[in-house]
Amino acid sequence: MNHHPTTTIPLPADFTPSLPLPLTVGGNYPLPVREGAGGGWKHSLFLGLAVALLALLLPARPAEAQSPTPDPRFGLVQTYDDFDAAAELGAGFTRIKLYWDIIQPAGPDDWQPANVPDPLIETDLTAGREVVGLIVRTPAWARDATNPGNAPGQPSAKDVPDMQSWETFVRRLAEQYRGRIRHWIIWNEPDVWDPNHPGSTWNGTEADYLELLKTAYLAVKAVDPEAKVYLAGLTYWWDKEYDREQYLSRLLKLIVADPEAPAHNFYFDGVNYHLYYKPQQVYDILSETRATLDSFGMADKSIWLAETNAPPSSDPAEPPHREPRFKASLTEQSAFIIQAHAMAFAAGAERVQVYKLFNSADHPEDVQPFGLLRGDKSRRPAFDAYKVVTTYLSGFTDVNYFEQGDVKVAVFSQAGKTTTVLWNTAPEPRRVALNAIAGQGALVDETGRTAPVVAQRGVYSLTLLPAECSSGACFIGGPPRLLVEQGLPQQRQPMRVAPTPTPAPPTRLDILMVSPRRRGALAIVMAVLAGGVWLWFKRR
Repeated sequence: MNHHPTTTIPLPADFTPSLPLPLTVGGNYPLPVREGAGGGWKHSLFLGLAVALLALLLPARPAEAQSPTPDPRFGLVQTYDDFDAAAELGAGFTRIKLYWDIIQPAGPDDWQPANVPDPLIETDLTAGREVVGLIVRTPAWARDATNPGNAPGQPSAKDVPDMQSWETFVRRLAEQYRGRIRHWIIWNEPDVWDPNHPGSTWNGTEADYLELLKTAYLAVKAVDPEAKVYLAGLTYWWDKEYDREQYLSRLLKLIVADPEAPAHNFYFDGVNYHLYYKPQQVYDILSETRATLDSFGMADKSIWLAETNAPPSSDPAEPPHREPRFKASLTEQSAFIIQAHAMAFAAGAERVQVYKLFNSADHPEDVQPFGLLRGDKSRRPAFDAYKVVTTYLSGFTDVNYFEQGDVKVAVFSQAGKTTTVLWNTAPEPRRVALNAIAGQGALVDETGRTAPVVAQRGVYSLTLLPAECSSGACFIGGPPRLLVEQGLPQQRQPMRVAPTPTPAPPTRLDILMVSPRRRGALAIVMAVLAGGVWLWFKRR
């Protein structure tokens, strides 16, 4: 058995000054044995007896029930593909695309039923889910023939529209859905700048998009002043990977240069990002986005993670069409769902939405199958992981995030309780000691299985499973664990490791701010100290 030093994880300076050091992390320890597909734990004899005693004293407790009205901060794209599944998952909002070229295909006097029929929208609303409308696709008759971005004689749904036609359409659309759709997203991923790429949606410049946004914002607000208007979802990476200034920054510079913008809330209420595969980058990019908005004096603007997922590349039931850029297993997709929500909310996201609930069997729209449900409606493990998210994180009032080495921790404050989400990004297990708020809690895995857990001398001892690292890099951590306790984070007690009354095992030494990867540096320091002591004795 290869024991490594134990590491105490301190809280960052801005966490909550009153909170003590909550967490210690060790290195390689024997991994608890998973029993069966659902998982299970073989504890030490002492802990096993304690859990058994607790099970006798407490009645069996089912998973926490969903609130009658789902939390609108948790979303799924296209819940109309399976309303029953969406209800079971506890999704609080959904996004639909409304195609201008389908609603008005023949001209300004034409008005056809939308591509998403009203009965589907009503079903979502009746279930308590908010519906977000995303407007895209220019009809051929409405294109601006004078715009240099529009190819002459080659109409495209990506074309920059005539702004008067656009204003008339958006105003009428807002009137039709007034009271039903209160959140509007204007276009989709205009930062995909290569016109030959399948993801390209916009032939215009940033200045053209500003006109599109400004026109839509004023039209929507004229109909419903309480409605919210959001920037198009951005990819971030289309600029990052080509060393371009971020689209958001370029657009904000144009907006603040408009003298009328301040009087109209700068023509938007929030921003959207579409981020996939890497939970840490979710946190980093959304934090960067907040800093960007703040630098332009727009601290009041909300941030949505409007699309996220880690679609599996190794699902034998629905393989990808070709070799994907990033690989993820079914287990990693499941872990990602929980980790991405934790990271996004910790970074200040107002809402998080998974793309998507369901994919068709051949999924022609995507290389990989994104759905929580397969084409035959069978459930991927990520389905259960999403249910864990909405069951145990809904209703949170505050989130704090900290990390130490390979261990990531997000602490969700809720009414009278605290849910702590932990996971490990190392390819080997990590043992964690977490200071207790309550003497007992519930430990939840990614499948939704719960088990009582008892604090020993004020500390919970947990083992976090290793990351699979399917893509070579461990950017998706191992299966997360959620610790649910009654009480608030401010009630965590300081770490106190009492001396063991028996000769074995020896008292554990807690070393502050030394991760397992810094053992070599620690050994050097100890050697230097030992040498100094030897020289002192010799000179005496």
